[in-house]
Amino acid sequence: MRAVLGVSGSIAAYKAAEIVRRFRDRGDEVRVVFTKTAEKFVAPLTFSVLSGNAVLSDMFAPSAAVEHVSLAGWAELLLVAPASADVIAKLAHGIADDFLSTYALSHSGPVLLAPAMETAMWEHPAVAGNVAALAARGVRFVGPGAGFLASGRSGPGRMAEPEEIVEAAVFGSGGAADLAGRKVLVTAGPTREAIDPVRFVSNRSSGKMGHALAERARARGADVVLLTSSDRPVPPGIAVERFESAAELKRLLEARFAACDVLMMAAAVADFVPERLARRLHRSDGPRSVSLSPGEDVLAGIAARKGERIVVGFAAESGDGQEERARRKMAEKNADWIVCNDVGREGVGFEADHNEVVLLSAAGQRIEVSRRPKKEVADKIWDAVSSTLAWRTIPEKI
Repeated sequence: MRAVLGVSGSIAAYKAAEIVRRFRDRGDEVRVVFTKTAEKFVAPLTFSVLSGNAVLSDMFAPSAAVEHVSLAGWAELLLVAPASADVIAKLAHGIADDFLSTYALSHSGPVLLAPAMETAMWEHPAVAGNVAALAARGVRFVGPGAGFLASGRSGPGRMAEPEEIVEAAVFGSGGAADLAGRKVLVTAGPTREAIDPVRFVSNRSSGKMGHALAERARARGADVVLLTSSDRPVPPGIAVERFESAAELKRLLEARFAACDVLMMAAAVADFVPERLARRLHRSDGPRSVSLSPGEDVLAGIAARKGERIVVGFAAESGDGQEERARRKMAEKNADWIVCNDVGREGVGFEADHNEVVLLSAAGQRIEVSRRPKKEVADKIWDAVSSTLAWRTIPEKI
């Protein structure tokens, strides 16, 4: 891959050197462009040595008059990391007053931004509007995450880590757009079933797999709605609705299902629902048993009226006979595919950053996906589903 890396003025600029190193380790070519404020935080020489190319920043250098044009013909990706509020505003409004913003107007390939700024800035309506405008034009975003910021405070606005940024760049550059025009509904995270006003029964699902599926569907061109109980950040361009209980998830599914082409049911829905108590239990109440009743099978209920829509279920299994149980679940839930993963293994499944799964289809297909980051697993799942979706004509209503 040939990438232009734009570095703007942010304390996170020091992390951009690691981005260059990771690209070079992959064998990619990188040209680095600095804004003038970036030079206040990091030295161009570091980036010149790491990339093997001189850093570009001076609009009035002898070659600058045509450099941005020739660079646009060379590059396959424009990545800006960190992307300050200033740079995001310039890109959104087509302002070209330095080398980076001028180059951006010449660049015709994919654009990926890794925002970095204080929480108040990231949440400001002006920044949100600029981000939305860029997302509507196809610009992708990675992060920001939540964490400690330069001010010493903590919150959203922290630049994504270099590994995550390079991963997003590699996936998005020249990748498949096989879901373009498709409407995808993804569920993620655990349900929480109340025992009393302060306690609930839940499970270990983190929502990472569901969020990865939503992000990769969006990157592949889909119109994505994510129903989630997780507080994980969601990239621009994905519509989000939140739920807590299985009943709330069911209501959201019933409202959204008719408009989708694919339902990716990655949420971990409670198998058992406790008896709901009107008042809080206290220790002084003495010993107390909580009655659990089987919960409603939300997926089976919604899939019973799927028509030509594709429904993908998930089976979190452990012990022997996992695939047999997963196949039974697929039939019981009227799913087209089921994703079976062994949650009893360390380092994969619930709460982990990696997964290892087996994809089973109602048509008899079996695809093993070896241990890898969840975004890569998500792409493998979408590869399988896309092959099924390619010949389906989805009706507008059911």
